[in-house]
Amino acid sequence: MIDPGLRRNVAWLIAIRAIISTVLLGSAIFMQLKAPGSFPVNPFFFLIGLTYALTISYALALRFVERFRWLVDLQLGGDALIVSAFIYFTGGVTSYFTSLYVLPVIAASMVQFRRGALLVATLSTILYGGLVLAQYLAASGLLSDPWLAAPSLALPSPSVARYTVALNVFGFFAVALLGGSLANSLRSADAQLELASTEIADLQALNQHVIDSLPSGLATTDTAQRILTLACWPCSTFSMDGFASKTSRVAHSSKCFSNRR
Repeated sequence: MIDPGLRRNVAWLIAIRAIISTVLLGSAIFMQLKAPGSFPVNPFFFLIGLTYALTISYALALRFVERFRWLVDLQLGGDALIVSAFIYFTGGVTSYFTSLYVLPVIAASMVQFRRGALLVATLSTILYGGLVLAQYLAASGLLSDPWLAAPSLALPSPSVARYTVALNVFGFFAVALLGGSLANSLRSADAQLELASTEIADLQALNQHVIDSLPSGLATTDTAQRILTLACWPCSTFSMDGFASKTSRVAHSSKCFSNRR
């Protein structure tokens, strides 16, 4: 089933992704330039280039998202990877930016509804948990990584790390469930509204057909005595010029009213 609004939603997602990535990564570079040595700069230039390259590729593939829904899942998974890389270079478990994981979760709930939000929340949990685990393995000497070894001396105790990870994972899935439920409710309401509009249009067409088929003619008015509908063909059966003239004017008014509706 093709969602007519999917391409529009994905286009908005691509634009918002570029704006947020530019603001966040640009701000991090600005902070580094103002306080040299706080964290490495070169990886952020790489992330900026990667984000823009992915944004361009997503824009080129936009025409295919309605036929290949997995392209949307690929974009959302790429967002989770970019956020993980950003947190990786800003301290991992000690990073102040772990809440950025909720951005791809919210985006998934808007585009892929509850299913997509839960999948992205699960992927974010795996990536964040693996990143924290890698940090402690590097601190214990079981894993060699130049980026993870630098902040290893400032790592919190394992119990605090487990609590931090559990709290963030709870936030991921809470946002996924709430956002997905809201998106599903909105989609259901839109479907019901569209169905009701179709039924009203069909009822109006049936009502007009019944009125036009009456052999004796029929006129309906509102409370202000303004004619709403009128069977036009009986006008020709009257020979009185004055009545025929008035009837034709009324029929013309009724036709104009029907066209406006």
